[in-house]
This record gives sequence, structure tokens and C-alpha cells, in this order.
Amino acid sequence: MSQSQIRLRSRPAAVFVSLALFAAFAACEEETAPGPTPVDVEIVSGNDQYSKQGTELEEPIVVQVTLSDGSPGAGLVVRFSIKSGGGSVSQASAATNAEGTTSVRWTLGTILGPQELGVSLAEAPAVATVGQATSSVYYCPEEDPTFLRRFFAENDLFLFTKRSSVTESAGTPRAGVVHLEMNTLLLEFGAAPPAVVVFDETVVQAVVRDCAFSSNGEFYIAWSNPSGTREIRKIAPNGSSTHFATLQGLLGTEITALDGGVLAGCDEFGPFTVGCRDTLTRYPDALFSGVGGDIANYDAVAFDPVNDFLYFIDEPARRIKRIPLDGYTQTGAVEEVPVALTLDETAGANGMVVHPDGSLYVLVESTATKSIVRVTPAGVKSTVFDFFDRVGSPGIQDDLALLQAGAAIALYTLDTLNNVILLYQISPSQGLFEVVPDPNTDPDAASNSSSGERVGLAVLP
Repeated sequence: MSQSQIRLRSRPAAVFVSLALFAAFAACEEETAPGPTPVDVEIVSGNDQYSKQGTELEEPIVVQVTLSDGSPGAGLVVRFSIKSGGGSVSQASAATNAEGTTSVRWTLGTILGPQELGVSLAEAPAVATVGQATSSVYYCPEEDPTFLRRFFAENDLFLFTKRSSVTESAGTPRAGVVHLEMNTLLLEFGAAPPAVVVFDETVVQAVVRDCAFSSNGEFYIAWSNPSGTREIRKIAPNGSSTHFATLQGLLGTEITALDGGVLAGCDEFGPFTVGCRDTLTRYPDALFSGVGGDIANYDAVAFDPVNDFLYFIDEPARRIKRIPLDGYTQTGAVEEVPVALTLDETAGANGMVVHPDGSLYVLVESTATKSIVRVTPAGVKSTVFDFFDRVGSPGIQDDLALLQAGAAIALYTLDTLNNVILLYQISPSQGLFEVVPDPNTDPDAASNSSSGERVGLAVLP
């Protein structure tokens, strides 16, 4: 065999080997090519919350992992650790879902001020971020200062009662929290949606105390439930409710709103405030024994948001008093308004509100005195309306609610004896008017009928 034949014969084998080696190299390259890597972990929800020291934040901390190609990092382990504040987390680590997200619950430590939560990836510790929260003595989710109208239309009236002045078309009495669609220009109210909170008074022997909207738009009721528990409950627009605070008074409780979502009230032991759930705060120099004649009027409390005063009535002293507040922190001694009240005005006060000019309007309901009394910031007292001047029976008036609609300012009250909603106009002119059912609605859908029970009135801000 010649040398040239040998070369010709061996050439195809060499080509085959080269192709095989190239294919193997290409396959190796394909198998070892790096895929997308995690490049970012971000807190997408729950950062920068406030809560009371030592409590769990209202919302979970939700994080999301992103890969280098922009896709979500699924199936990766995120680690959580306390960096400052001494709190705790519900779990030390958690795997991300298909969207690249996972979450953790964060309980703040008892140290006041800013606290930090470390968030990092187990697979890439350098991919990390830090969560922030603030621990405070009194700041809670309920104090979110942002106003949000959660219920129906502005300036409508809410009535909390065992029997309301509105009945369904079938004639079934409506009980609970009833929404009244008000038209003050025509002095009418129309048929409203079903009661926000419904109870059958033949089954649920609840005792109505009061209702109020907070300054951030939350709605609360104060009542005694069938088991004897005295409490404030927060009401959601769908009618569901959650416990907010346990009340101490046996006789009654009036509630109102302070700035920033804080709730205030007054029972026979005196005024109180509630910021976080079950953090009822008393004021030592405005505290009564609740026995004998040593009580505060538990049907009258009001807050002045301009001057930050919480007003209440000291029955033994026959004086209106006020507490200067910042949030619900007392900033000075309890002050007396320089005006003397009569015995009827002291014990018979059945509702109190603050006019934007700082004047107090007090509803007085007793056998001998039935009136709306005005007390100016300087302590000048006057009777602006005497219900004995009404044609017919002077009625039995219960609770006051302040209505502000542009330049118009008025008061709502309910005459439970004559079954009439009353509106006392303060400005631009003065006068008492009856608010009647809208004649254009089903006559059975809105009728004046009330049992004379205690009621609570609140105007939707």
C-alpha cells in the first residue's frame, strides 16, 4: 500500500473524530451555560408601618425576588432577622412562590422609635434589603390620620337604636345601625339601604349607648351585649364588626372622635380615650368614683379639634370641664369653663357638640328643662331653643349630632316621644325644623316610629 493511499484512508476517520469532539464540546457548553441569577429582593408591601410597642404590625411584610432577566425568583429561600428594636418574626425563612414573593409577620420590640428588619437571600446573601417600622406608646393602626369615606354619602345621618325611625316596605321594624339618606334642603329623609348592623331586639337584648365616626372615617358603636359585656365595636361597611375596647361604666357611655382617629368617651367615672385596641386611658384629675353623687355625666362628651380640648360635665361641681390633649396625651391641668350650670343642665345633659367657633351646644332633657344651651369659649351661657315652645308636646329629645355642609351648620336630635327627627339650624339663620319622610318613596319604606329607647346619632363626615 502506498503512503498516499494510507493518507486518503485515514482522512475520513480524522474528520469523524474532529466532528465528535466538536459535538461533545458544544454539548458541554450547552449544559454548563449559566442561567438568570437573583439580583434584587424588594419589600413590596408592609414597610414603614407604625404600631404600639411590643405589638404585631397590622400588615405582613411582603417581599419579592427578581432575577437578572427580570423574571420572578421562584423557589428561593428568603431569610428574615431582627436588626434593631428587639422584636421577633413569625418565621426565620420562607420560600418564594411562583410570583417570587413571600411574607413574614413582624412583632415590634418594646424599644420606642425606629426598628429594622433584615431581609436577605440564602442563595445570595449579598442580595438584601432592610425593612422599617416605628414603635410608639400610643400610635396604632386605628390612628391613621388619613380620612377615607368608607360609608355611603357625605352628611347622611346614622342612627343606632333598638327600634329605628325607618321601617322596611313590609313594615318590619329596623333595628341596629340605620343609615338615613338626608336631604336637608328639603328637610326630608329617604328610604335607606338595609341596616349596617342588624339585630332583633326580641332575641338580642342589647343596650344602646352611642355611635360615632372617627376623624379618619372609621365607625364605632358603644353598647352592652347580651352576655353583659360593655364594649366599643368597630363597624365595617359590610356590617361586620370587631371588638375595639372594653368599657368600664355600668350606667352609660357617650363617645366622640379626637384628631388622628383616636376615640374618646365619657362614663360615670369620667372621660377617657382609646387609641389602640383595649388601651382605654383615664386622666387622674378627671376621675370620679362612679358611686353616689360622685360621677361625671355619661351622656355628654365633646372634642374641640381647633383648640384640642376634650369637654365633659362634672356633676358634683355643676361645671363643664375640659382636658387639653395632644393625641390622647394630656398637656396641662383640667380646666373649668367659667360658667355655672343648673342641676337640670348638669344631670340632664343628653348630648354635647362643639361648634367650629369653639362654642359648646348642649342638649338638656329633663322633666322641667328641655332645651339647647350654648356656652361660648368665654363662658357665656344662653338658651338658644326651648322645646316647650314647640307646638304640641315638647317631646323627649335624645342625643345631638353636628352637621356641617359648607356654610350651613345645624344640629340633629331625635324626639323619641313624638317620633320625629329634628334639625336645629344654627347658621346662616336659626330655627327648629322637623325632617319628614321623603314623599316620593314608598310610604312604608320611611316612617317615623321609635320606641323611646336610648339612641346614638352620628353624621357621616
